[in-house]
Amino acid sequence: MVTSMEWTKKDYKNIGISVALTLLFSIRGGEMPGALIMTIRYLFAFYFYGLIMVLIFVGLTKKMFKYEADKKKMILWMFYLAAFFAVSQFMHEGFLMITGQSPPK
Repeated sequence: MVTSMEWTKKDYKNIGISVALTLLFSIRGGEMPGALIMTIRYLFAFYFYGLIMVLIFVGLTKKMFKYEADKKKMILWMFYLAAFFAVSQFMHEGFLMITGQSPPK
């Protein structure tokens, strides 16, 4: 019997897909040292935001809805949110570029 704390292949697959999406939508163009640093900064920011949002969400809703969020769920949620933030940031920058509102470089 599989308990909720055991990691399955599906969990690893979901984390891998989330990491790939986050990396794909975080890559920045430009000169090599600057682009690499910006990509790493964006990756750090997305995972940091994901962690903070999960902690806030769990902290605000744990008593209200009377559920127990284990570490596995929180880690999965963090990776999902990081992928969501990366995709939404990419869409936002694309929208700014299409409408001509992007700041000059």
